[in-house]
Amino acid sequence: MKFLVKKWAEDAKLPEKSHHDDAGFDCFVRCFKKPLVKNGKKELIELDVDEYTLKPLERIGCPLGFGTAIPVGFYAAVAPRSGNALWKGLSIVNTPGTIDAGYRNEWMAIIVNLSNEEVTIKKHEKICQFIIRKLPETEMIVVKDLPDSDRGLGGFGSTGVDLKK
Repeated sequence: MKFLVKKWAEDAKLPEKSHHDDAGFDCFVRCFKKPLVKNGKKELIELDVDEYTLKPLERIGCPLGFGTAIPVGFYAAVAPRSGNALWKGLSIVNTPGTIDAGYRNEWMAIIVNLSNEEVTIKKHEKICQFIIRKLPETEMIVVKDLPDSDRGLGGFGSTGVDLKK
C-alpha cells in the first residue's frame, strides 16, 4: 500500500522505518506546543526552543512535521516507542492516537512524562511511531437487548466489578 506524505516545514524530519520489515514508522519532534487556556479560550502556543524538559505528569504537544493522505479504508495508530516508555517513562496521553484517512493537517503527538523525574525531549528526537491499519466496514445496530454471554453484566476489568452499584 502507498500513501501520500507532505513535509510540513523545511526543518522537519519525515517519518522512517529503521528496518524494512518494521510495522511502524518512527516519527521525530519538529517543535513543542504548550496547551494554555486564556480567558476561557484554548490555545496551543509554539515554544521557540530546541528542547523541552517535561516535569513528572506534565504533557506537551510535539508536532511531527508532516501530514498525510491515508487511503480510505485505512487509518494510522500513533503509539509510544517502547524504549522511551521503559527508560524515560514517556508515553502518549491518548495512546494510540488515531489519524483518520480524511485528516490533512500536521500530525502531533501529545507526550506525557509518567516518570518521577524530569525528562528532556530534543527537537528531531524519535518520539513515537505509527502503524497503518485496515479499517473494517462497520454498521451500528441499535437493539433493545443484547444476547447473553458467559460474562454477562459482571466482570468489568479483571476484578469483576459490578457497574450497576
